Amino acid sequence: MNESTQAAYILHVRSYRESSGLIDYLTHDAGRITLLAKGYKSNTKSRKLFLQPFRKQTISWRGKGELKTLDFAEELGCPVLLEGWSLMSGFYINELMTRLLQPLDPHPELFELYEDTIISLSRFDNLEAILRKFERNILEMMGYGLQLNTSDDGEEIDPEVEYDYLFETGPVRSKGEGYGNMMVSGKTLLSLYRGQFDDRQVLKESKALMRFIIARYIGDRPLKTRELFKYY
Repeated sequence: MNESTQAAYILHVRSYRESSGLIDYLTHDAGRITLLAKGYKSNTKSRKLFLQPFRKQTISWRGKGELKTLDFAEELGCPVLLEGWSLMSGFYINELMTRLLQPLDPHPELFELYEDTIISLSRFDNLEAILRKFERNILEMMGYGLQLNTSDDGEEIDPEVEYDYLFETGPVRSKGEGYGNMMVSGKTLLSLYRGQFDDRQVLKESKALMRFIIARYIGDRPLKTRELFKYY
């Protein structure tokens, strides 16, 4: 069975058996899908470069089983060029997508979010701010949105107050260290809600909060890219 041709970004490529490769794609209409690329290892250098992360392509696939075969791929526009910390940030985003998204679960809005994010990374803007916005937005679009502007009792967040962020209920006024799972200032909660990251403390606390929340959704296996950041 042949699927309709659609836009897709390459998230990850890995070897498979003697001569093939497995490519994780983020597609516009079908969500995340892993496709078998036959003869990947025997391809020319230019062909392998074509099948690299951050490439936007038009693709189609075929097959009835769980693992389908890449049938057609053609480049769409110029590839997004990332390097240095932008490249590492892009790898982090790609790994997060593969860990959070279930196969063949369509999220067209996530495709647009991903595209906007890697383009922003290529401009070497505030990378930490870009990552925090991406994390917040992907959780929101998947139905896991954070409660950031009101506390558990419905009161508006006070920027001068410290809160404990509880995974099940959101922010509660802190009753001292050790009461909650994650202590965070009201200022950081509101900044994350508004997408404003012009303060170092806000960036630091936002990173810790997002790491705490995301860990509950991806399980105990750590993200490999976070380990790489330690040595880069």
